[in-house]
Amino acid sequence: MKLTKAHQDFKNKYGFVNHVNFNVFKNWATQNKFSLKSLFPTVKRTAAHPIDLSTTTNFIGGIEEFNNIPFFQRKIDALQKQVPNKIITGGYLEKRALYTSNLYLREIEGTVDRRNTHLGVDFWLPEATPVHAFLNGQVVGIANNNQHKGYGGVIILKHTFTNFSFYTLYGHNTVASVFKHKIGDFIKKDQQIAILADAKENGDWAPHLHFQVMLTLLDYKNDFPGVAFESEVAIWKTICPNPNLLFQLEGF
Repeated sequence: MKLTKAHQDFKNKYGFVNHVNFNVFKNWATQNKFSLKSLFPTVKRTAAHPIDLSTTTNFIGGIEEFNNIPFFQRKIDALQKQVPNKIITGGYLEKRALYTSNLYLREIEGTVDRRNTHLGVDFWLPEATPVHAFLNGQVVGIANNNQHKGYGGVIILKHTFTNFSFYTLYGHNTVASVFKHKIGDFIKKDQQIAILADAKENGDWAPHLHFQVMLTLLDYKNDFPGVAFESEVAIWKTICPNPNLLFQLEGF
């Protein structure tokens, strides 16, 4: 099979990640359904309401409206009143126009390439919402990614089983809450791991949790891309499978 340029560039940088077995993870997740109550026990909601923040969304206008955090939060609050028993959720492989930071740009042969395809799921919940571990894991990454449109306080857990392992990332938390842990700590299921931060601390976003699954960390430490270049999506979606495989939420 002839490699696309994106595949060839990826191979040159990382090599093919043949040890990542997407089907093993998918089969395991299918047999082990988890509840959103495990992530957010204080919220007391287990169903999700989908939200569309893609380039064709009718929910909000353009980049200016999205980055107007008070305005965007009012839209979220109004929607939440319409669906009081659900958690507003969405974003996996969603192409978004809202990534305005230089974190999401690269230049190749004089052409600007933008990362715009979301690799995780966003749970739009109020600041100070506690985040808990839905599964036993070990802390392998902690950071304060405080750049504009970064993760803010981020923590990464590794979940290990007999024949495979995978990682989960939790972004946009308070720095103090993630730094209560240290690399190597064992986290028990249901243990609190973070607290959602406000825009001053979470990378300039309306409060939410970015939740992402990774089957390998490649060569990243304390960080991992949450958004992919559109030309590389075919590769990244095999490394970052749909988090809803874990929760099996209806409508996603």
